[in-house]
Amino acid sequence: MQTAALASGSSGNCFFIEVEGTSFLVDAGISAKQIVQRMDDLGKDASSLNGIFVTHEHSDHIRGIDVLSRKYSIPVFVTEKCYDHCNVLTNEASLINFISKDKIFDLNGIKILPFSKNHDANDPVSYSVMNSNKKVSVMTDIGIACNNVIEHTKDSNVIFLESNHDIDMLQKGPYPIYLKRRVASDHGHLSNYNAALLVLQHASSKLKHLVLSHLSENNNTEDIALKTIKGLIEHREDLKKLKIHVSNRVRPTELITI
Repeated sequence: MQTAALASGSSGNCFFIEVEGTSFLVDAGISAKQIVQRMDDLGKDASSLNGIFVTHEHSDHIRGIDVLSRKYSIPVFVTEKCYDHCNVLTNEASLINFISKDKIFDLNGIKILPFSKNHDANDPVSYSVMNSNKKVSVMTDIGIACNNVIEHTKDSNVIFLESNHDIDMLQKGPYPIYLKRRVASDHGHLSNYNAALLVLQHASSKLKHLVLSHLSENNNTEDIALKTIKGLIEHREDLKKLKIHVSNRVRPTELITI
């Protein structure tokens, strides 16, 4: 399995996963042109994508889907309730495929599970991708570490995990009160501390790569996010060799192979 974050942050999110020659995206929230370029930077061909899986309807997760899917005839997989609230998904019905949350979907023999999460969207899901004994989970835009998130943290080898804000920066920052409350709510975004606590309490030694994702441009920094996560998980001897990455808005992460 190979995977990378092509982009992650409030300006756009897109995650690449390839398993035994089958490749797909989880979300496409940057332009099609950027997706093609960033895949090319990783030595991957966007025209070979076998699907795009949608987490929810916010524009920073679906912005590039219409152009990309129509240009290369890429199937789009989305729950029906989410689709009903998407304004910029492709209008070519032949490319739309409805999936059910909390039910495993098979794509060329690869098991993909869309599972429920807490976020202020319509029928939002996160995804776990499983093949043989390997598992990659994309868990961004979550307000709280619900039971589903905890369970998939326990046995994943790679996790793209929401680490949106530093609590102190958010409280003292420029956002209006209503927006601060929304971000910090159980249906908003996970803080650095709560992301670190999730890994500390529930990750197993199976976890080899942790990719801190969806960092806020105004209420977080890469250094603070890394310091927070490392400061907590240093107490776990079995996670000493865990590789921690930070996703970026303007360039892809390295290609992770497990």
